[in-house]
Amino acid sequence: MGFLVSIGILVLFMIVISTLFNGVVFGLHSLILNKELVEDLTHKSNRFVSSHKHLISFSLLVLSGFGVRQVTIYYLFSGAYFWFVIFTFGILLLLYFAPISAMFLPYVKKEYECWSWFSKFYWNFIGSSSLLWGLLMLIDTSTKIYADESGGTFHYGNHNLKILGGLCLIIVSIYVATSLAARKRTVSQH
Repeated sequence: MGFLVSIGILVLFMIVISTLFNGVVFGLHSLILNKELVEDLTHKSNRFVSSHKHLISFSLLVLSGFGVRQVTIYYLFSGAYFWFVIFTFGILLLLYFAPISAMFLPYVKKEYECWSWFSKFYWNFIGSSSLLWGLLMLIDTSTKIYADESGGTFHYGNHNLKILGGLCLIIVSIYVATSLAARKRTVSQH
């Protein structure tokens, strides 16, 4: 019964952070709605993205891959955290590895209105999990990596790499938020 409760709490958490990130996207959308300078920048960035999809996708893969590597070192393979993954039957791994899926965003259709609720939830979840892990990596200053569940044995990680991993994930989150807001803006203009 405890397994079902932990899975229910995890799904509820995923819905809440996705909804909060949707608010961030709506805020960005309202900020850029009626600005002429932004219209010119949006047009130029859309041309750049459409002609350099592979480069942007590879850059997102590298940034999110590095950030996820740091997250897994400190929060998945460290001590007892892996038991949370086991208790949720592996569903928690979605939260750890979601930022890597941002590499597919340059290939998504431009029409935001025709997206299903699942697609909107999915991209908001990708952005929110990237932001969540990035902020956690920046806020948590401890570099201890525990080798067992008791916390008795540990070694120290590299603080600079941890900060860099957090910054990479925040950059991915900003890209996802601005890309979603630009897609909404494109739809609202037509």
